[in-house]
Amino acid sequence: MPTKPLLVKVVGAFDVIDSRKSSVRPSGRKECALVAILSLTRHHRQTRTWLQEKLWGERGPAQAAASLRQSLTTLRSLLNCNGEVICADRTWVWLDPELIEFDHLLPGADGEILRGFDLCEEGFNDWLRSTRAEFATRAAKPGSEDTAITLDRLWHIEAPVCRGEHSRVVSICDFLHESLVEALAVIGVNAAIGREPQALAPRASDMIVRLRGLQFGTSCALSLSVTDGFGALKWQIRREVEQTRWPDIRAVQIELSEMFQDFVLRAEASALRGARWSAHAYGCQALLGVLVPGSIPLSEITRCSQAAIAADEKGVYHALLGFSRLLLFGERVMRTVPDADEVLQSFRAALRLSPGNGLVQALAGHSYGFLMRDLDRNAAMTAEAVRLLPGSGACWLFRAISLVYCGRYSEAVIAAKHAVSLCRGTQAQPLALSTELFARLMAGDTSGAIRAGKVSLDTIVFRPTIIDLMTAYAVEGRVSEGRAKLELLVAREPDLSVDMLRSTDYPIVNTAHRVLITEAAGRLGLR
Repeated sequence: MPTKPLLVKVVGAFDVIDSRKSSVRPSGRKECALVAILSLTRHHRQTRTWLQEKLWGERGPAQAAASLRQSLTTLRSLLNCNGEVICADRTWVWLDPELIEFDHLLPGADGEILRGFDLCEEGFNDWLRSTRAEFATRAAKPGSEDTAITLDRLWHIEAPVCRGEHSRVVSICDFLHESLVEALAVIGVNAAIGREPQALAPRASDMIVRLRGLQFGTSCALSLSVTDGFGALKWQIRREVEQTRWPDIRAVQIELSEMFQDFVLRAEASALRGARWSAHAYGCQALLGVLVPGSIPLSEITRCSQAAIAADEKGVYHALLGFSRLLLFGERVMRTVPDADEVLQSFRAALRLSPGNGLVQALAGHSYGFLMRDLDRNAAMTAEAVRLLPGSGACWLFRAISLVYCGRYSEAVIAAKHAVSLCRGTQAQPLALSTELFARLMAGDTSGAIRAGKVSLDTIVFRPTIIDLMTAYAVEGRVSEGRAKLELLVAREPDLSVDMLRSTDYPIVNTAHRVLITEAAGRLGLR
């Protein structure tokens, strides 16, 4: 008999059993498929858009959304007799693991997933095939069961409270608030934002994050605190900053984000014990290296990715390993073409393990475009990435790059601006600005490209940023500034020449981009 109100059976034939051992399986196949998907998904949570695509992909967006709402209404009336078993807000649909037991997570679970279950929806059938293959692979490796990690708490980030008449204080607090939200997203921690009607009320085990700003004179006093559901203070930090000094505000933002992440990771360590905790820590370090070029040596990104895979094999760790190898070539650390099969092998493993992960799709798609010059696949995979993770600035910046590769420059500028907006106040903002520089340069907006590039280069010294900013200065006729960037590039690559830039071995994908760079370098005196 289940120890919780419901038991969801996905090993063998699908069923839902209540505490009296009676079947309460939904009568509709789409409703059964919806419960099965959420049961087999990490954290038992999925977005409405993703579910609509898998279960009602043949219908238009409005019809699919209406069908999902109807299915949720049916499931609530059937399953929510003993509590909120199935819940939803405007973005997410999820099952409460406190009220449901899942047979595939029980010790000794073995058998075919959803035996005899199929739908006339290709999206669902594709998902089911990959899920069955992944489950069979884990079952073949004793001790490798990858049980879902359900964190003990949510982190409620309340809207900032600002006291003072100066609108600048409000802007600073909003800027810092967004960086805190992104800080949690980067390390994969569940967050509830603001006080929306759909948000769950904080429980005793949850954490409440509060940011306050107080104006006094030309300065702003900032206080960031974390309390538990009982109101007990768990962590606090205070800083003062001049309202008009952007570099100081930026420095405080970075410091608060990093210290907040450190505290959150320590607090969540109890929920990610042993090998999984080590993998999570290594994975975060590798992801930081990818999103903030130059912050971590490329060899260290590779080492962290490999250590994460060894501790807990996940698709995103394989994707980070493949991308670290790609960066060795892209940053001209390697003078020869990398072993393409070795790079793509990492991405094949990533896509096999995590086909529904937007970041995996973005990183893998970029590799196919950058390394293999498969621009159609690059565009398709980055489009899928932003569909899966529409709020991820990282996915949008790789989408923008893919659009430039395809010559769709005006669309690339829009995507890059969206990436910058989503990354605003985060450590990924300089990379997003570098992408905006790239898109605007190719779209012919050299003045806009220079604005984005200068801000980006203030934070990260990234070879693509240097070369594109050099080119933009040359096009604008600003020779002295262009030569300064050329000298910086030559300092990194002493053997650089016009012939090398013309060579297809030099990491430039778009042909028009190569011509523009070559002409600019020649105009600035490179031989």
